[in-house]
Amino acid sequence: MTTYRVSRKDFVVPRCSDACPAGVDVPRYIRAVRDGNFDQAVAVLRERLPLPVVCADACFAPCEDVCAYKQFGDPIAIRAIKRAAVDHGGEAWKSQKAKPEASGKKAAIVGAGPAGLTAAYYLAGKGHQVTIFDAFPKPGGMMRYGIPSYRLPEARLDRDVEEILGQGVEFKGSTLVGKDVDLAQLAKDFDAVFVASGANSSARIQLAGSDKQGVLWGWEFLRDVALEQAPAVGQKVVVVGGGNVAIDVALTAKRLGAKEVQLFCLESRAEMPAHPWEVSLAEDEGVIINNSWGPKEVVGEGKASGVSFKACTSVFDKGGKFSPIYNEGVTTQVEADTVILAIGQSPVLEFVDAAGVETAGNRIQAGADQATGAKGIFAGGDVVTGPASIIGGVAQGRRAAEAMDKYLGGDGDISEVLAAPEDEVELTPLTGQILSRQKTPHMHVWERGDNFDQVELPMSPEAVTAEANRCLQCDARTFEVILNTEYCKECGYCAEVCGVETFGPAEFFNVKGYRPMEVKSPKWCVGCFKCFFSCPDFAIDVVEKNA
Repeated sequence: MTTYRVSRKDFVVPRCSDACPAGVDVPRYIRAVRDGNFDQAVAVLRERLPLPVVCADACFAPCEDVCAYKQFGDPIAIRAIKRAAVDHGGEAWKSQKAKPEASGKKAAIVGAGPAGLTAAYYLAGKGHQVTIFDAFPKPGGMMRYGIPSYRLPEARLDRDVEEILGQGVEFKGSTLVGKDVDLAQLAKDFDAVFVASGANSSARIQLAGSDKQGVLWGWEFLRDVALEQAPAVGQKVVVVGGGNVAIDVALTAKRLGAKEVQLFCLESRAEMPAHPWEVSLAEDEGVIINNSWGPKEVVGEGKASGVSFKACTSVFDKGGKFSPIYNEGVTTQVEADTVILAIGQSPVLEFVDAAGVETAGNRIQAGADQATGAKGIFAGGDVVTGPASIIGGVAQGRRAAEAMDKYLGGDGDISEVLAAPEDEVELTPLTGQILSRQKTPHMHVWERGDNFDQVELPMSPEAVTAEANRCLQCDARTFEVILNTEYCKECGYCAEVCGVETFGPAEFFNVKGYRPMEVKSPKWCVGCFKCFFSCPDFAIDVVEKNA
């Protein structure tokens, strides 16, 4: 079969890597897994990601959302491939890790979640003495105390945590900043401070009866379960909320023995913030999803015995702003032994005021470099963005480490070269054959019961190789898109069928008086030829370069 080679200097940043907040080189580690070189794959991951095991299990995979293979079929199962890498790869990357000289500078990290651990890892890698302060007894933050172990087992989280602490990072657990130690004092005792304490409290709503016995709040419920202080939930549980935390709460309640778990949310099925695959997994386990209902009142004499709901006819206004509208005349009521309100999380920030850190809207105000207005104090993660994602926290931790290193007298360069060089890749021209996505296996529903064993299972070696072979290698494979603007009659079909934003309207009119489409961003074209076949004016051609 004919092949051709492409030099790395001619590569582009593919959509998957562009969508990854940490900038992981996705096609490169997929190629390594495809070739069975798992050590290389792990090294590529660790060049940008100090939490690769965590992200293999619990990342929401924004890379898959934009995967160019969606032009042909289902996206590449990137997270499953990542899991194969971390499960089978070794520690060869450690031999390439630089050993820094001690800088003599000290950095304090408030919070041991994704952002805090990431910043600690890179600051220690630059020779700074790093101490993490966290309210919980073990490091991990929301990864340990907010994500149930059926999604992210503690032992797998600990693999990443141990590597980070192994860089010489000191962890001081069960230390609540603002109570056991003051932030202002930390700013005096350390040369720089990074506040990354997370969104560690449930957002509250004004709901009649929410103070009754048997009413719990989502984040605190998950936290208590993780701390082995799980409450008795009874036979019937009602969860209020439509996000991923609400789904985790519902599935956790099932594992605690609830026979019937119903979830009610304002949003329609399509509007639910929870990822569709999370919702499907919940339904597989018997959670009943009730869309377009808002809570009206928790009913019961002293103790909750049920919840009444009113119909929600719309959640957002025309501008996309949260502005629910209810039909008060349409109501329903359900019985419940326990009601769990999981409508969001919020940071607790009272402790930052005395240190002169500015807040607004219950968020710390920080610049692009994560610096606050207070001298030597930086902030990142959920305290800045509000509840977000693990990979988003990693990205902010990286930015903070760069800025803090520079502030501490370093060069601000935290980049690492851990993988063997890849100067060029060999490609086979696309044939148009569409390969089906390999299914990620899951524990059978009847096996889950009341245990917290990991539900998502690894792909077989054969399936992983087949899935890696689906990757289009968009970083190396490029196409020339040619559009004759004089032929175009501005139907716009090309832009409608293109999922990678190649086309857009021109700023001029052609000789026939039409405002034609033109090629705006050809670098992400993957040669699906949908534009070619949809154009009624025969104005488009697509050619694979170098093939």
